[in-house]
Amino acid sequence: MTSEFFSVMIDDKPVRFEKKRILEIQPYTGGTSIIMEASHTSEEPLIYFTPDEYEAVMRSYLG
Repeated sequence: MTSEFFSVMIDDKPVRFEKKRILEIQPYTGGTSIIMEASHTSEEPLIYFTPDEYEAVMRSYLG
């Protein structure tokens, strides 16, 4: 059974994300970017950067 959430390290702290709000996960130099829909439709998507490698983030997301 997969979880509805996944976790990554941001600023040396574990951060949980709700999977259904994730728009895109992509590698970038130095880590991974996570693009998440905003809480309100009038807001822009939120972009988070983590030093975690793309493969590790995807394993967490798919787990």
